[in-house]
Amino acid sequence: MSPLCFRSVTAGVVAAFLGASHLAFREADARVAAQYLFVITLGYGHLIGAALGARHPPGRPFLVRAFTAVTIATGFALYAEAVAAWPWLVFVWLALSVWHITENDVALARALPSGALLGPLERAASRNMLPLAAAVAVAAAVFAVSDDPGLFADIFSAATLFHLVGWLVSLIARGASPLRLFALHAPPCLLCALLLFGPADAAAWLRDWLFSPALYLYWSCLHVVHTVFLRGIVSPGPAQRGVVVLRLP
Repeated sequence: MSPLCFRSVTAGVVAAFLGASHLAFREADARVAAQYLFVITLGYGHLIGAALGARHPPGRPFLVRAFTAVTIATGFALYAEAVAAWPWLVFVWLALSVWHITENDVALARALPSGALLGPLERAASRNMLPLAAAVAVAAAVFAVSDDPGLFADIFSAATLFHLVGWLVSLIARGASPLRLFALHAPPCLLCALLLFGPADAAAWLRDWLFSPALYLYWSCLHVVHTVFLRGIVSPGPAQRGVVVLRLP
């Protein structure tokens, strides 16, 4: 698949989603809730697939895994306290997420024609200017419209969905099993359905919390750090290009 075709399909799906959500939900509050449910449900499936598909060192001791789990839980508690005290921190996490989205888009578009997998990140300024500029631009745009929940949701949904659809398109183009892709997204879809049709008060509170951008961005940024660690960072050079360091789910 060519980079032009890849981006055309991805951008077309995002535009269709935004248009459909505006036509289906005229009221901003209902539209925002629907956008978050759909996009973040797909996002959790993406994070599950990335975690299961990553190549980990074999035979890690139980204590190492337990320490990692405790560290992640502690980080979440600190993140929740920090965001409650300083809500603007969400925009920092969003900028990191958008950097990852843009870097992945460039890397996927470059790898698709040859069928190669993603290699290490390069330190070259030319490789990082576009992702950094996109991160700053999107974070600034979201900050500028933060008083308008509808516009905030549109920008967050468009950026996040662009990444999710891009990965789905690339996986399907590489011959990934549709059944496996469905299985990876089934747990968050089931949870979403249970919260939609569960007891109204409890389900609504839990749904709004689990499928909120602030909570999703914590797990998304952990995913960013994890993938950077797995792929590694190298100086630019032909010897590093095409090295397979990240196995796709």
